[in-house]
Amino acid sequence: MTATSATPAPAAAGASAPGQAIAGTIYPVTRAYFPRWATPGGHVLLLWHCLQRLDMLTNPMVQLVFLRQVYFVGVRGFRVIALLAFASGALLVTEATSVLGATNAFLYDLLGRLLVTEAAPLFVAVVVIGRSASVIATDLALMKVRGELRALEQMRIDPRSYVALPRIVALTVSLLASTLYYQIIAVAGGFAVSALLLNVSFLDQVQLLLEAIRWSEMLLAGVKAAVFGLVIGTIACFAGLYAGTTIGEVPRAQIVAYMRCLTAVVAIDVVAVFATFGAFGHAGIP
Repeated sequence: MTATSATPAPAAAGASAPGQAIAGTIYPVTRAYFPRWATPGGHVLLLWHCLQRLDMLTNPMVQLVFLRQVYFVGVRGFRVIALLAFASGALLVTEATSVLGATNAFLYDLLGRLLVTEAAPLFVAVVVIGRSASVIATDLALMKVRGELRALEQMRIDPRSYVALPRIVALTVSLLASTLYYQIIAVAGGFAVSALLLNVSFLDQVQLLLEAIRWSEMLLAGVKAAVFGLVIGTIACFAGLYAGTTIGEVPRAQIVAYMRCLTAVVAIDVVAVFATFGAFGHAGIP
């Protein structure tokens, strides 16, 4: 199953719930053009439109697109993220424990900061970019080339509300959930391997980590995951919606979405690291 098959046919005019029709004042997406210098502004406009139209998620057809995207991005991507979480957790926890010692309090502050707060949202975002963002961009670019977006506009259905909104929200929700189970698998798998190889207590290590982790660090990880999801979803949908109308534009949209998403995520993560370091200093987040 691919993201291409996750878009059902639009509902008939009377199929929407009262007051929740997708039709309205239609912005001509298929005829719009953004020069390179205006692309960041286009991202902001697309995200702003989707945030204003969140009520469209109550529309049954938009809900169907949303649920299928959650399945494609979050459920089917579980195995890759679980494998990455286990491998990174086992490597980091084992190496740090062997160097610092299982009874060193700094070890658990370090693991909480690196593994839970920093690595989890960043690694999951990279996986989602490579696996899902490029597919979404390709899907929407193909829809534009085949004339499906123009057909939606002719039926007075805004493509941004019907195809972009559920994908952006689904990708954000999936990234949040994936970050959570990355954290769980990385911590549990890392301490299990450490207990097996270094002859230390699994339960004692977990208890010490839970005591060291602050709620503000968990909140920071959640905020970063949500921001990454919104940014990745917006950039991927923009690359597909505003691609050219020739078949050669489809692979270009995929490459553009991948590179822009990766650049944006790394830049946001670097800014977040320096911002939290400057705000809370060497002691970390209180």
